[in-house]
Amino acid sequence: MSFFAPALAVLLLGLPGEPPDEQAAAEKAIQTRESFSVTDEGSSVAGLRAPGSDWGNLLLLQSSFACKWKDRWRFSSSLAAFTKTQDETHAQVRWREMYVGLSAGELDLTIGKRLQRWGTGYAFTATGILDPPRTAADPTDRLSLNEGREMIQADWIHSSHAFNLVWGSAGLLERHRPGMRETVAFRYNTLISGFDAAAIVAYDRGGPAFAGANFTRVLGQAVEVHSELAWREGAAVLLGGKYTHSSGVTIIAELYTPPNTAYYRPTGMPPSVGRQHYAYVRTSKSRLRELPGWKEWDVALSLVANLDDRSHIAVCDAGRRLGNHLYAHAHAEAPAGKRSASQYGMIPYSALISVGVRLQM
Repeated sequence: MSFFAPALAVLLLGLPGEPPDEQAAAEKAIQTRESFSVTDEGSSVAGLRAPGSDWGNLLLLQSSFACKWKDRWRFSSSLAAFTKTQDETHAQVRWREMYVGLSAGELDLTIGKRLQRWGTGYAFTATGILDPPRTAADPTDRLSLNEGREMIQADWIHSSHAFNLVWGSAGLLERHRPGMRETVAFRYNTLISGFDAAAIVAYDRGGPAFAGANFTRVLGQAVEVHSELAWREGAAVLLGGKYTHSSGVTIIAELYTPPNTAYYRPTGMPPSVGRQHYAYVRTSKSRLRELPGWKEWDVALSLVANLDDRSHIAVCDAGRRLGNHLYAHAHAEAPAGKRSASQYGMIPYSALISVGVRLQM
């Protein structure tokens, strides 16, 4: 998508016969932003317990383009295309986002495919009714492969009050994940005594109604707490917090318990397991040390545990900036637990290591 920006600029700013002052005004009226990246990542697994190759490779191309005109109209698009090789080579193209928006005073209208985030949790969410599926072992979506949802959204913001009304499709132009239904959702967000609080109600066509609330509260300069409570055929509860030390070390911790229902139950888990309880801890630091050669490093360690079946997965991420356009990274996972009777123990390998490099322009 990045090649559209010069053409658009020529079309809008380079029309013949315009006086210089009108060209300058038009140039200020339109703002564009574009980026392009190429990622090559190789992976290897140890202790593979399923048929297939123990190595693989991912070649990922990503492009994004955003345009804003007179603080009124906006357009955004993000594309990911990749080929993945493991035994066989598979290619896929994902339109992560593509939407157009209009601002009219306090009212914003958006139509298209958009990434939405209503949940406050990092690894888990109980109220992210329109959020992409959350992966606790990869809550930051490190390769930026999450896709948005086709929707029509109206946002009205007045003073400290925000009202969001959304209709989300079940897949008009493309197929979504199994079980997704047409959704109508409403959120009210406001600031109450320092609490950034929201109430959410939603209805899925052919499914049960949803109601939930969440909040985020910053305490001083270093501590943030957040919580989510939702009801859909049962209560889902999330409690979490984040602490940032003056050195830059950040610690995130969460406890999460969803009901034993089809909507919240992880894929592959039988209904007989009952209500589950999870814990998540992540420690990270950007610019590892304030010394030459160490400022370019980023490191994160995390642990996700199922407290009921006593299985867990440990994750390590490390990366280093190489100049202004290159970033080398390594990712490692180590699941543990009973192989036949635990959520993370059923992962068909004992360790996974991925190493890659990304060129960003």
